[in-house]
Amino acid sequence: MKPIGNVQSVEENDISFISSMKLKNGDFVAYQDRWVTPDRFILCRVKYAQSLKPFPDEFLFNSDLNPKAILEFSGMDTEDYDKYLITASIVGYFNEAIGEFKHPRTMPDNGESVYVAGQELLKDVSKAAVGQRGSAAIGSVLGTDVPVVLSVKDLVSQHLSIIAATGSGKSYTVGVLLEELMRPNNRAAVLVVDPHGEYPTLTALQNIKEFREDDYRPTVKVLRKENIKIKITELKLEDFMSILEMTDKMETFFARAYYALPDRANFRKADLLNEIQALRNESNQSTIDGIVWRYESNIMSRPIFDDFQHMQLKDQFSVGQLSILDLSGLSQKEQQLISAVLLRRLFDARQGTINEQYHEKDEKYLPYPAFVVLEEAHRFAPQNGEAKSKNILKTILSEGRKFGIGVCMVSQRPSKLDSDCLSQCMSQITMRIINPVDKNQIAASIETMSKDILDELPALAKGEAIISGVAINTPTLVKVRARLTEHGGISRDAPEEWVAYSKKAVAAKVVAPAQKQQYKLF
Repeated sequence: MKPIGNVQSVEENDISFISSMKLKNGDFVAYQDRWVTPDRFILCRVKYAQSLKPFPDEFLFNSDLNPKAILEFSGMDTEDYDKYLITASIVGYFNEAIGEFKHPRTMPDNGESVYVAGQELLKDVSKAAVGQRGSAAIGSVLGTDVPVVLSVKDLVSQHLSIIAATGSGKSYTVGVLLEELMRPNNRAAVLVVDPHGEYPTLTALQNIKEFREDDYRPTVKVLRKENIKIKITELKLEDFMSILEMTDKMETFFARAYYALPDRANFRKADLLNEIQALRNESNQSTIDGIVWRYESNIMSRPIFDDFQHMQLKDQFSVGQLSILDLSGLSQKEQQLISAVLLRRLFDARQGTINEQYHEKDEKYLPYPAFVVLEEAHRFAPQNGEAKSKNILKTILSEGRKFGIGVCMVSQRPSKLDSDCLSQCMSQITMRIINPVDKNQIAASIETMSKDILDELPALAKGEAIISGVAINTPTLVKVRARLTEHGGISRDAPEEWVAYSKKAVAAKVVAPAQKQQYKLF
C-alpha cells in the first residue's frame, strides 16, 4: 500500500495526519502497529478534514480571483495549500479470538505513515460473510464496493431500530432487510405491522430465483383488515376500558360486570352484555344504558371482535414466511389494540413454549423464534401519552431476548418514540435526521452514537445510513443496496398526476359534444 500521509499528532483516541488527499467524514484509514505487531494495521475512522494552511485574508477579498492563481503569479510555493490536516478516531485491530475490534496498547509515533484502509481491513467491520447462515447483506461501505453484512442472530435477539427523516429511504431499507431475512440462509419467521399498506409489493420475492434453494421457497402472506379477527376473550379489562371510553362511574359498573362472568377464559360477547344489563336498576339506569350503547356500538356490531375466531399464531409466524399485517384504513387506536393483542399472544406463546408449559398439540405452541417489524413505531410506543401496545412492547423489548422474540422499531420521528423502547434496540440503522429534537433523542437513547457520528446525520444522502450496534463490529457509513423487489412506499408525483388528470378531463370535454351532435342526427 502507498502511504497517503503522515501522523502529525496524537491526542487521547484521535490521530491527526497531513495528506494531499481530501478524505470524507466516515472514511476509513489505517496505520501499522509497528512496535508491537509490525504486520498488523490499526483501523481509524475519519472525523473531519480541513486545509492545512489557509490562504491569506487579502487573497480572498476579490471573489473574481482564484487565490491559488494569485500565489502562483506571485511566485510563492502553493504546495502547502494543497494539503489537509485530517483527524481520525482509532477503531483498533480486529481480534479473531473475541470477534471484535480491540484498542491497541500503543499509539503511533509522529511521522508514522497512514494508508487508505483496503478491502482486507474493511471486511472486518461486518459480523458475518455474504451468504453465510445468519447474514444480512444490507449494502456496502460508503465509497467502496466492500459489502456490509449484519448478524441476523444479533438483530433478532437484541432488537433493531431504523430511524430516518421522511424521504431518506427508511421503508426502502426495511424492504432490503426483509429480503435478506427471507433468503434461504435465514428462512425467518417475520411479521410486519404496516399502518400504511407499503409492503405488499414484497409478495414478488416468492417468484425471484435468488430467494429459492432446493425445496425452499419463501411465502408472503398479506393480512388486511377484513382478515383480522380478535377473539373476545383475548381482550383484557383495560382493553375494554380503552375501546369504550367510559366515565369513571361507568368503568366501575363495567368492571363489576366483567368480574361477574362465570368463566373469563371462555365467554361470548353476549355473555358480557347480559352481565352488564343484569346490573340495571332504577338508580343506575342511565349509566347502564350508556355502557350498553357503547358496548353494542363498539363491540357487538364490529366484525373484528368474534366469539370464536382469531388469527392463529402459526398462520402469522411460520418459518420461511413473511406476514404483512396491512392496517391501512383502521384508526390509530384500532391499530394499537390489534398490535397489543398480537404481541401479548406472541409473548405468551414463546414464553410458554420455552418453559415447556405448551407442547406440540397446543394451539399456543410456537417452537421457533419470531421477528416483528413495527412501522411507525411511535404510534405503538409514544414518548408522551399512552397506547394499548406500549406496555407489552416494553416487556418484549426488555425480556424478549430469552424467549426468541425480536423487534425492529421503524420511525421518522424518534423524539415521539418512547426513549426506553429506543434504548432497548441494541442495533441501529440511522439515516438522514435534520430535526435537532430528534437528534437529541437519538443521542440520549443510543450509546453507540458519538458526537461525530451524530453530526453526520443531516449530511447523509438518500439511501445512505450509519449502521451501529451489536449486529456490526464498528459504526459504519453504508450505501444501502438496491432492492430485488419493487418499493411500495414511493411518494406520489403530484404534478404528474395533476397534468394527467387535466389532459383526461379536457379530452372528455372534447368527446362529449361530438357524441351529443351525432345523437341529434338520428
